[in-house]
Amino acid sequence: MKTILSENKANCLFWLGRYAERGYIMLHLMRRAYDEVIDVPVGEVPYSDFLEKLDVYVSSEFTTSYQMMVQIYDPETVTSLRSVIEMMMNNAIVLRSEIYSESFAYIELCRDLIRKKADAKEMNITELQPITDWLLAFWGSIRERVRGQVYSLLEIGRLIEHLDMYIRFEYEKNRLEEIWAMIEKYRVTEPEIFDNGKSDLFANLLKSDGFYASKESKDLILEILNSIVLV
Repeated sequence: MKTILSENKANCLFWLGRYAERGYIMLHLMRRAYDEVIDVPVGEVPYSDFLEKLDVYVSSEFTTSYQMMVQIYDPETVTSLRSVIEMMMNNAIVLRSEIYSESFAYIELCRDLIRKKADAKEMNITELQPITDWLLAFWGSIRERVRGQVYSLLEIGRLIEHLDMYIRFEYEKNRLEEIWAMIEKYRVTEPEIFDNGKSDLFANLLKSDGFYASKESKDLILEILNSIVLV
């Protein structure tokens, strides 16, 4: 790709955008799932369907509380909230001069809190609300301070992740189309970042009636989506 950024920094920007959005949406979905099981005796309501949508596989013989603990805090589970925040931090460290100290500080706050709550084995999901607030503040800081291709790569990562999570949880297609329309604008301004063949294929699939026809079709759509960006 033609850019004044190094390939490593371009990649880190894209993935920082993805991880920041993944953490935010994941917390929103986890709060919703938590609300559905909070008044039911432990172990009687399976949490596994929610986890499988995130490619987390925990045996259904384990209690709901244990399954939730894995998804929130397990550092060995790459899709756990803790792992997402740790990877977000790893990318931010490389990009400190590009995103500036204030934006970096919000990510550091997220990392410190998730470690603290992991040590305490905190199971009240509402205790993680500050992470949602700091991620919102992070994006607000980015939009205020960051410009040019640095901003574009962060935003493209955010939008791709938004689509990925919404597809996993089978949101209405009109919601997906709104996000894709924003990505299409970046295909015009940052054409070197996109694989046009994969982008066109995804756009055509988005128009098809069988978008959520089966798990196999959804997996294929996610595979195509996650190969659209060339960083």
